Amino acid sequence: MKGRWQHSNKLIVKGYVFALTSVLVWTGFILISRAGALAALSLPDMMMVRFGTAFLVFFPFIWIHRKAIFQVRMMLLGSIGGLAYSLSVFNGFQSAPATHAALLLPGLMPIMIAVLAYFWAGERHSRFAWMGIGISSLGIFALLLETLLSGVSYWVGDVSFVVACLFWGIFTVLLRRWKFPPWHATLGVITATTLLFTPYYLTRLSHAFNDVSHSMIALQAFYQAIMAIAVQFVCYGKAVHILGATKMGALMALVPLLASMFAVPLFGEPVTSGLLIALVCICVGTIVGNVLPLRRPF
Repeated sequence: MKGRWQHSNKLIVKGYVFALTSVLVWTGFILISRAGALAALSLPDMMMVRFGTAFLVFFPFIWIHRKAIFQVRMMLLGSIGGLAYSLSVFNGFQSAPATHAALLLPGLMPIMIAVLAYFWAGERHSRFAWMGIGISSLGIFALLLETLLSGVSYWVGDVSFVVACLFWGIFTVLLRRWKFPPWHATLGVITATTLLFTPYYLTRLSHAFNDVSHSMIALQAFYQAIMAIAVQFVCYGKAVHILGATKMGALMALVPLLASMFAVPLFGEPVTSGLLIALVCICVGTIVGNVLPLRRPF
């Protein structure tokens, strides 16, 4: 019994290590992606740098695991977590500040994942978990309301981030429900997105990478293809399998605190009242949903 308890504790610790690694990589993804958008890297270019580079780097593994990858469920999973999510999120980075991405992407994910996991995966959440989600939702609502009332063009980017969260929530729940190994899921995302997006990209090669420095392209290729796909997806997938979709989604709400701390000085983005309210609510919601006791059911 004691050995089983120790093994369970080690597994949980391992899950949190994967989760925190995923959080750090996601923080870097937000900052690097916004830097690319500010450097005039277009949405199609960002998609191709991310997935085209990853496809070339990991092609030997894709070929080895082709039987596991080329199946209907895997291609659907890859299309949702790769193509649909990335198109939405990169469209958001084109017009919205990194601070908005830092709050909306990880802040909305716990809500999307919890609701979808409740109905699709049969996960049950404690009152503390729902309270945390509710508090975070208030902050997100305050930020979106401020954006709409201010009349700035951020709302297009903010809506894109909301749609991206929906796609990521579906991806997360399906990943757990279908029980694909994280490495296979990662390769599936790369393969499905590259095969579906490349034909469109070939039609606009004459406009590729206009006025973008080689150093920025290299930075995006390394981080987007290696860190944000390989490292992020594997760590995220393993954390989901060990901790559960809802717990992992809630832990992603730690990203706003880290990303906002760096986005403001790096990009000179304004600190508004809506931003501060959202940051406080999401942080409090994370504490309520994860630090307070969660074992007691409804």
